[in-house]
Amino acid sequence: MSKGIRFIEIGANLTDPIFNGVYRGVQAHTGDFKEMLQRTRNAGVEKIIVTAGTVKEAEEAIKLVNTYENLFMTVGCHPTRCKEFEKDPEGPDGYYQKLLNIAKSSDKVVAIGECGLDYDRLYFCPKATQLKYFERQFDLAEETGLPMFLHNRNTGNDFMDILLFRINR
Repeated sequence: MSKGIRFIEIGANLTDPIFNGVYRGVQAHTGDFKEMLQRTRNAGVEKIIVTAGTVKEAEEAIKLVNTYENLFMTVGCHPTRCKEFEKDPEGPDGYYQKLLNIAKSSDKVVAIGECGLDYDRLYFCPKATQLKYFERQFDLAEETGLPMFLHNRNTGNDFMDILLFRINR
């Protein structure tokens, strides 16, 4: 690596148990999270943005990013996980409020997302549900003043149509 080149990792799924040595629910090796972070620093990665795609992941991520100076995070609902809005015991508004509370809880939260649309994996979440809650997350961005970390996979014009509508309203 050349001197002076610096990096920011913008989409790390560091709440995944794999970083603590757990693969498919089984402890495969001793966790090496701190060592992994040191390897990233050695490679020139100055900051890491942990992507939280659900409320549960955001709750885990907030603890993590508040422990390490160079870690930051997003708060949102990944398109393949948007059914979680409707599964929440307090309903979609309760789920939204949980996301909002976490987003406002720390200056280590730097974006709303990863949110958007993913039509390649509709078996996780139907198109109509993704569309509904992608729109809702624009409200999170507006309410917090945070930028959006977006996801777009095989959506035809839907993704751009929504963005253009939101920008021009």
